[in-house]
Amino acid sequence: MQRCSRCHVNIRGYKRACPLCGGPLTGEPEEDVYPMVRGRKVSRLTVVKTAAFALLAFFAAMVVLRAFLGGWATWAPLAMICAVIGFIDIYFIIYFRSNPLKTVTWQIYIGMVVSIVVDHFTGRHGWAVTWVVPAGFLGLMIATAAIGAGLHMYLVDYVLYLLFDAIVSTAAQGLTLLLYDYPFRYPMVISFFACILFFLAVLIFRWKDFKSAGSRYFAM
Repeated sequence: MQRCSRCHVNIRGYKRACPLCGGPLTGEPEEDVYPMVRGRKVSRLTVVKTAAFALLAFFAAMVVLRAFLGGWATWAPLAMICAVIGFIDIYFIIYFRSNPLKTVTWQIYIGMVVSIVVDHFTGRHGWAVTWVVPAGFLGLMIATAAIGAGLHMYLVDYVLYLLFDAIVSTAAQGLTLLLYDYPFRYPMVISFFACILFFLAVLIFRWKDFKSAGSRYFAM
């Protein structure tokens, strides 16, 4: 224990000088009795605000660049759209960081949207609709099942994700096949029917889990 030679008081813990008079201390210091206070962690709101400020700054830079370069900066609108999508991506990562299923779901959907936007602004070659979207929907169904199994979740806890993915993939790919005529349709056709069969298998073989999930969330 330390002791002040001026105040003649005992001081616990470790001090460089007397907290009362600032005088020198004698004796052996001991372990500090007060716990260490850790710095405050950065909140999710702070990260989102920082990302929003960076997005606005990027927009301002693109506007200035477009004003100076004129027709040479034809890529600026595409860069701004990608920046908005990137901000949305960051928002969902921060907001759903404690839920890997939601994080992966939104990541794959945003990835498909980015691919379509980039394909549209780079000449409409069709690679996004032909390859990325079918692989995205089919991969999303597989990833959802794999995450659920990897985290040892009950099917009742993630079967509604499979339902949502199946409905969105069926509607999006079905309308695309009906309304647009592009040469290589086999990947989307395979993905379309694979997603339907995947979910039908869940309904047929694990109907009780689906019914239990529906009664929990929708009072079915």
